[in-house]
Amino acid sequence: TPGTNGTKYRYCDGRLSMSERLDELVRLVEIDEIASQLTARQSDPIDRIGMPSYYWGTNAIHGMQNVDCLKNGQCPTSFPAPCALSASFNMSLVYQMGDIIGRELRAYYNAQIHNSLDTWSPTININRDPRWGRNVESPGEDPMLAGEYGSAYTQGLQQYTGDEEVVQSVVTLKHFLAYSIESYHGVTRQMVDVKVSAYDMSATYTPAWEATIKKGKALGVMCSYNAVNGLPTCGNPALNATLRDDWGFLGYMTSDSDSCACIIKGHPQGHGGPPRPTNGTDATKQCLMGGTDIDSGGTYRSYLAAAIRDGELEETVARLALKNSYKMRGWLGLFDPLVPNKYKKITTDEVGSAEHQAASLLAAQKSMVLLKKGVLPFTPGKRVAVIGQSVNDTNSMTGNYDGPLCPGGGASCFMSIGQAVQGLNVGGETEVLVSTDSGRAAGLAAGADYVILVVDNFHDGGGEGHDRETIGLSTAQVSLAEAVISANPQTALVLVNGGMISLDHLKDLAPAILDAFMPGVHGGTAIAQTVFGLNNPGGKLPVSMYHSSYVNFSDFLNMSMVNRTYRYYTGEPLYQFGYGESYTSFELSWGLPPPAATATVSRVDDSQMVYRVAVTNTGPVEGDEVVMCFLQPDEDSFDSLGPESAVEIRRLVGFERVTLKPGASADLGFAVSPQQLGMVDSDGHTSLHAGRFKLVFTRGHGEELAADVRVQPEGGRPMRIKTLRKWW
Repeated sequence: TPGTNGTKYRYCDGRLSMSERLDELVRLVEIDEIASQLTARQSDPIDRIGMPSYYWGTNAIHGMQNVDCLKNGQCPTSFPAPCALSASFNMSLVYQMGDIIGRELRAYYNAQIHNSLDTWSPTININRDPRWGRNVESPGEDPMLAGEYGSAYTQGLQQYTGDEEVVQSVVTLKHFLAYSIESYHGVTRQMVDVKVSAYDMSATYTPAWEATIKKGKALGVMCSYNAVNGLPTCGNPALNATLRDDWGFLGYMTSDSDSCACIIKGHPQGHGGPPRPTNGTDATKQCLMGGTDIDSGGTYRSYLAAAIRDGELEETVARLALKNSYKMRGWLGLFDPLVPNKYKKITTDEVGSAEHQAASLLAAQKSMVLLKKGVLPFTPGKRVAVIGQSVNDTNSMTGNYDGPLCPGGGASCFMSIGQAVQGLNVGGETEVLVSTDSGRAAGLAAGADYVILVVDNFHDGGGEGHDRETIGLSTAQVSLAEAVISANPQTALVLVNGGMISLDHLKDLAPAILDAFMPGVHGGTAIAQTVFGLNNPGGKLPVSMYHSSYVNFSDFLNMSMVNRTYRYYTGEPLYQFGYGESYTSFELSWGLPPPAATATVSRVDDSQMVYRVAVTNTGPVEGDEVVMCFLQPDEDSFDSLGPESAVEIRRLVGFERVTLKPGASADLGFAVSPQQLGMVDSDGHTSLHAGRFKLVFTRGHGEELAADVRVQPEGGRPMRIKTLRKWW
């Protein structure tokens, strides 16, 4: 039927609501065509109704993947890996990265080079254990930090607040849910059914998702390979209801790479009951009934039409998935090719531009974490030795999910650490040794004024599909470090790592320590600038650094958070979450007005307690400082929680990073709501319980400020804030 605007199909009529247009489109798709539209990465065209093909899921963890450099040699901008960028504790940088990735994706689309405008990113799973192979793409071990990171990335990339008719691009948050096992001692991500307590589900594994959907307005979610508590994440109606009914999710959900097929084998591994193998049509039904709109694989193509015709799957369920997925293309403006929108003006001139590269360098600079100032910074113009197995390999600093970095492949068009040091050591002599030969290294170090010793886990830090067995340095690198430090006390130890490196005795042995994580293509420049004092490091650890013996008493396959992360770890870490020094010094004091002796909260409402904290640069140079606010419950005061409920040692509830010149101060405001004082019980429900807290304001080391808070719910009973939707 002709549309009222003269087009052949009513779904092209822009005067109809988007929902009406989607309904018109969905009814045109025949049963045998549905699966092709719900398959990633490439959905087929349907020429008879004017529907072009579409590429789902451009990987974009820290820059566009799945594309080539432009013919003119320009390549997409690549940023530090998330493990580094989260160390900046600066979410405006994360927002900027998301926006740049979104604009460059639009540029490729507008130039008809790449037919995709949604990304399979960001990863917001927490760094549960340092052995997880994909910690390089995690924002850290804290759920609040992961949620802030995910929200900032999402807001930047989508440019969507809930009111816009057209969005810039679409995120796909991954991996939902409780996903942090790759392959460990024979247990694989495709086969495992992880067991998660109700408490851990609410306190650790879901907060980042809820925050990124509610605050970030994320329009995409990727379900994970694993099952959780007996049901596959891609085939769990309760999880779909949590997303859509409890958190207001309006977007689409895709499987990971054919994680619908994992249902066929029944997730036979893990701590729990017997496997539940099934056939392909039932797996297809489970995925669609669980809210998985897109299958990244071949399961829907193989079984969906048969499942409908055999009566195993209701056609309306498949058509709802069509509507959810087509909705993304509609919100991207792809059904209105002749209607102007601001994103159509983005050209390939922006791809890899000088402005975008400057943003990536800034992110690398702000991600540097100084663990021990010691002999740093060095003075240029001296004899400097740069030693390490990867000091001339820029690729060793980029992390995973790299897009095309240089026109000829690799990353050699960006400076390595050795090259960057040589460039900044003006008037001096720089010698670079790419080796772990302790004898050669010690000889070179002995004749140098300064030594930059780089250690990394580029080759043994895990990766997608395989977890780490150990979390320390290789034996060769430990011997190298010992020999070099012994030969020259003017040595700075630089860590380049995706997953945390346990330094053990090197913590005390090394004269100075800088943690760069995976600082990206501009990491060499940022490290050299930091070592020579041209960049004052101000980052903080987004993870705890444990002793390497941690792996001996912590069961990697156990998803319990007992004795994991700063929130529950009862031991003494080598460096605690939030630690980070500077080349200058800072002091904290109460701002005006100072807090009351004890604040009292009695109800769950929109009120906020505002605390003002002054931070002052008391040192000789300009620098950045991060002030963090932690909630510290008094465990013995929470009688209504019950003895089986865990209580965190501390919980991050706010942070802010500022730049200050010498002698300057900044007055920071931290607002704390009653909802943030909620405690999770053993059933996974969050309530306002009677008890006492301290709000602790800290720079991650040194003096802290503390304020008392007392919770006394009206009526004397706990006041429910959130209810966990259980399925087990």
